[in-house]
Amino acid sequence: MTHLAPFEPRAVMALSPVHQHGWTLKRYAVLAEGRAFDDAVAEAASDAAVTRLPQPGVLADATGNHGVGFQIIHFAETAVVAPLFYWQWGSVLAHGDQLRAPWSNPTEFATGATEVFGCVWEMDIVTFEVAAWKRTVLSGQDTPEYRLARYLAAHVA
Repeated sequence: MTHLAPFEPRAVMALSPVHQHGWTLKRYAVLAEGRAFDDAVAEAASDAAVTRLPQPGVLADATGNHGVGFQIIHFAETAVVAPLFYWQWGSVLAHGDQLRAPWSNPTEFATGATEVFGCVWEMDIVTFEVAAWKRTVLSGQDTPEYRLARYLAAHVA
């Protein structure tokens, strides 16, 4: 792929959420052409993500994070890239580390380029997640717990 090649959609998979150390992370895999999903790589990316998150908060806390976020595990051409996002203060999306593992050692994740938010394929998922958060958790309908459950059940189609 050249840097200005025409955009081609990539396969997106909704993965099982991670519930670790008080955090709940929705997860997605994005597959570049010629790349296959690998569960061991996805698990390593999620394990690395959870260790980099702050102490988890609770949904009722208006002054901190809510212990809820999402991770995108992108099986890209040059590496496995796994940006991490989490919700805080009700309506703010925080960006955790962008994790990166080389294809020569795809389960060893280090911090990637800290100034990078994500690529266009990842931003499609971020756009969906922001809309899902607004449509569910910030809907004002039913209990906060019910709204959170609806959010966690919503995935990119």
